[in-house]
Amino acid sequence: MKDSSMPDQEIFLVKLEPDYAHHRFAPPFGILFVAGALERAGFHVRMYHEPGTKSRINALIEDIVENRPLFVGFSSFTSNCLLPTKEASQEIKKHGDIPVVWGGLHATMLPEQTLQNSFVDIIVMGEGEQTAVELARCLAADGKYSNPMKDIPGIGYRSGERILLNESRPYIQNLDDYSPGWHLLDRKRYIYTDKTFYSEIGSKLRGKKVSAVITSRGCPHRCGYCYNQAVNKRKFRAQSPESVLKDIQQLKDVGVSTLIFEDDNFFANKNRALEIIRNMDMKWSSTIRADYIAEWGEDFVAELKKHGCLELRIGAESGCVTTLDLIQKDLTVKHIRKAAALCNRQKINTLLNFMIGIPGETWADVRESLDFMDELENQYPYVTVGSPAIYIPWPGTQLSQKAASMGFKPPDTLEGWASSWAQKAKLPPYVDKKMKFIGFYKSMTRKNVQDLTFGSLTKGLRKLARIRWKKRFFRFPIDYYFPALVLRGIRKLGLSSLSRKLYE
Repeated sequence: MKDSSMPDQEIFLVKLEPDYAHHRFAPPFGILFVAGALERAGFHVRMYHEPGTKSRINALIEDIVENRPLFVGFSSFTSNCLLPTKEASQEIKKHGDIPVVWGGLHATMLPEQTLQNSFVDIIVMGEGEQTAVELARCLAADGKYSNPMKDIPGIGYRSGERILLNESRPYIQNLDDYSPGWHLLDRKRYIYTDKTFYSEIGSKLRGKKVSAVITSRGCPHRCGYCYNQAVNKRKFRAQSPESVLKDIQQLKDVGVSTLIFEDDNFFANKNRALEIIRNMDMKWSSTIRADYIAEWGEDFVAELKKHGCLELRIGAESGCVTTLDLIQKDLTVKHIRKAAALCNRQKINTLLNFMIGIPGETWADVRESLDFMDELENQYPYVTVGSPAIYIPWPGTQLSQKAASMGFKPPDTLEGWASSWAQKAKLPPYVDKKMKFIGFYKSMTRKNVQDLTFGSLTKGLRKLARIRWKKRFFRFPIDYYFPALVLRGIRKLGLSSLSRKLYE
C-alpha cells in the first residue's frame, strides 16, 4: 500500500550499460527493488536501462530537463559502464540543480572518491530501498522533513568543501518486504532463448525462454577477492521460499521455461534452496560451492538433477592448494575434483571458473592450476573449464589490500576504474607478464570457439593456441595482436557483423 503522506513526485532511476552491439542486458535488479520501494512510499518512478550511447544519453537528458525530477539515481558498477554514467551525470548538472545520486557497488566501495566528482551530489552506500525512500522524503520536504540529510543512514554527500559520510544502515532482514518494480520495464527484454555465462566460449544454457531471478543477498564465506566481504560483511539474507515461488510463477505465466538463479550463494541455506527447487517445476541453473557438493554427496546432486538442474556454476578459482589458501577460499582441490565427478555422474553440465595472477602466487602455482584444469576437462565430459581470468583487485576487498602492498596502484579517478581490464589492462607488478594472454589462448583451444568468419586463419590461430597451451608457452603474443588489429580495422569500417567479442 502506498504512503499517501508524501507528494507524488517523480524520480528517475537509471542504469547505463557499455555500448556493445552484442551486449544483452541482465536485469537491473538493484534499481528494480529501489523502484518498488519508492513507489510504495508514494513516489512516481521512471526507469531507464539502456546502452550508454550518445543518442540514448541525449534522449535521457531531454526527458530529465522536461520533467525536472526530484532526483536522478544512477546505478554504478566498477567497469567501463562508469563512463556513460559520468557523461550523463555531467550533462544533468549543466541544466540546473537537479540532484544526481549514485548508488550501487562502485559508490558503496569507493564513497569518498566518488563524491570527489562535482557531478555527483549524493551517494547511497549499500542496500538502497530504505535509504532511497528517506532521501526522497528529505528532498521532497524542502527542509520540512523531520529527518534531515545528516541523519539519513547509508548516504554520503558534500557540505561545502567537506565530504560527509553518514553511518551505515543496518541490513534489511526481511527481504519479503520488498519486490522489484517490473512493471516499469519491458520484461521481454530480459527473456532469452539462450544465456551464456562468463564467456561466449564456455557454458551455454538453452531453453525456449530463459530468465533470471535473485532471491538472496550476501554470502557467509570469506573469499578474499569477493565484494561481499566489503559490502555484505558475510551476512546472508534471503527471501522465503513462498515469496520466491510466487515470483517464479509470474515468470512461468509469461512462458519462461528455464530459470537462472543469479544469487551470489543460492545454496547458503541448503534447506531453503531445496524447498524452492522441489516446488518450482522448471529447468534451472545456479552457482554453488564445490565443498557443498563434495560434502553433501551424491544423493544431494541426484536430487538437483531430479528437480530440473541443467547446469551448475562453480568458482573453483585454482587447482593449487597454496593459492586457495591465499584467497581464503576455504575448500580443497579434493573438494573440486569430487564435485566435478559427482556432477558428471549425474550428467549435469558444470562450469568451473578459475583465476590466475593472485598476489603471492608463483608461476609454479599457476602451472599446477593449469594442469588441474586439463585433468578435469579430459576426465569429465560434462565439465567445462572457463578460461582463467587474471585476478582484478576490486576496491574494498581483503585481497586488494595485499595487492596494494605488492605494488598494485589502485586508480585514483573514476576514469581509471572505468578502464578496460582484460588483455588491454596494465598488469600489476606482482603478475608474471606471460600470464596476460593465458585466458585468450585457452579460449582459442576450444572446438566451439566463435570464429572470425576468416576460415583458414581462424583454424591456424586455433592450432597455434593449442600448441601454446600444451607447451605452456604464452610469451610473444603476436597471434593475439595481429587478429586484434584486423578486427579493429573492421569495426572502424562499420562491418561489425564480422567481428565477434572474442577479442574484447
